[in-house]
Amino acid sequence: MLALAVVGILCVSVESELLGVEMAQFMEEKIEENPGGPNSLAYSPVFIALKGVLLGTSGLLFLALVMRYRIVWKIRVVTHQLPKAGTFLSAYSGLRSRFMLEALVCIFHMPLLSAERRIFRWGEYDVVCLDQLDVVVFTRIYLVGRVLRNQLGLSSISHDARLIGSIHKMDLSSIWFTIKFCFQKFPLESTWSILFIDWFLSSAALNFFERASNPTETSASDAIWLTIVTVTGVGYGDIFPRTLGGKIIIAIGGIIGGMIIACLLRVGLIDALQLSPQEQKVLDVAHFYRYIRQHIADRQVRSNNELTRTIKLFQSIAAPSAT
Repeated sequence: MLALAVVGILCVSVESELLGVEMAQFMEEKIEENPGGPNSLAYSPVFIALKGVLLGTSGLLFLALVMRYRIVWKIRVVTHQLPKAGTFLSAYSGLRSRFMLEALVCIFHMPLLSAERRIFRWGEYDVVCLDQLDVVVFTRIYLVGRVLRNQLGLSSISHDARLIGSIHKMDLSSIWFTIKFCFQKFPLESTWSILFIDWFLSSAALNFFERASNPTETSASDAIWLTIVTVTGVGYGDIFPRTLGGKIIIAIGGIIGGMIIACLLRVGLIDALQLSPQEQKVLDVAHFYRYIRQHIADRQVRSNNELTRTIKLFQSIAAPSAT
């Protein structure tokens, strides 16, 4: 399933580049040569081929998703978690809502509805068309979490661990639990991997909305640079989004990137500054001997004070008798 999702994401990434170039050229020609001409643009053969591949991968991904949920339902029936009657679409199975959501993510894309694409102007800068809805295909990247969960063995945890998790109301098969486990176990690798995914998807999605409307973004490298300076929090201001879609995409990408960096600081830096058990033992021994030395010094001071008071008392008693 992940391979099909990756193929679809790559198709949409190439589509975003082609769409940006074609729409930018179309808008330049329309402004310079034919301002009152039709707002339509014919699909190129490469674009039609990408749409065909995207349609095929979406269909295969939906079939794979149905097969997966059927297997999950059969496993729950065999383990007596569900009755034999019904399917995974039954209300009591607990799988219907999850399947519907995943099915929507896996099959949603914008197919070819006509021989030409209609282009619309919205607001001062936005140049939009229905093909930009293919940006939703990037959400299929969630399947990476499922593959990680299977590779890390979190989907095959023992029944005892699942029992303890159910008592504490923990879903050990959730993607969020997998992400937290990866950050705790592999902080640097997880950070760089998720940052790269965030950077790549944000740049490709930004191309959909900004390429034809933003004069400061003339190539894919500009979108990549804008995403990098936003995710890292630098924000030079040399390139900035102008369309509503571009602003939303760059805001989401920046928030996700900031969260990832914050997770790295929490897991990597703060935990690295904490003392290891061996270091704590050394400090405990040092504190113990410091306490012993301080205690001995205090006893010596007290004994000296007692001796001084005794001598003074003896002198005060001996002085009247001598007179």
